[in-house]
Amino acid sequence: MERGIARPGSRLAQQALRVGRLSLARRLIAQHLSRAELSPTLVADMLGISVRHVHMLFETAEMSFSQTVTALRLDHSRRLLREAPQRPIADIAHACGFESLATFYRVFNAAVSMTPGDYRTQPA
Repeated sequence: MERGIARPGSRLAQQALRVGRLSLARRLIAQHLSRAELSPTLVADMLGISVRHVHMLFETAEMSFSQTVTALRLDHSRRLLREAPQRPIADIAHACGFESLATFYRVFNAAVSMTPGDYRTQPA
């Protein structure tokens, strides 16, 4: 729109805004991943849009809001398990934004088919 390629209000302009907001939402999620209270409401407030609009942004994406948060938290936890083998698993779970150790174990085991401790001992 700034470059005059799309008229404000056109479908192309609306699509560009949607893509930009989705990208910004994903960056905000990544920046605030360690916060257990990370939610669509928090991201909506940061973006200045409604919670429904946040959910609509993710409807066209490959993963929902909660799936995106979970995937990023799991990626971060796997990285920390490998990079910091002496760090307690509970600290890693907390650093990745999981509310409880039990939730972390359940989600990790469902995604990776092994416990975080077993994952840590596997060769890279």
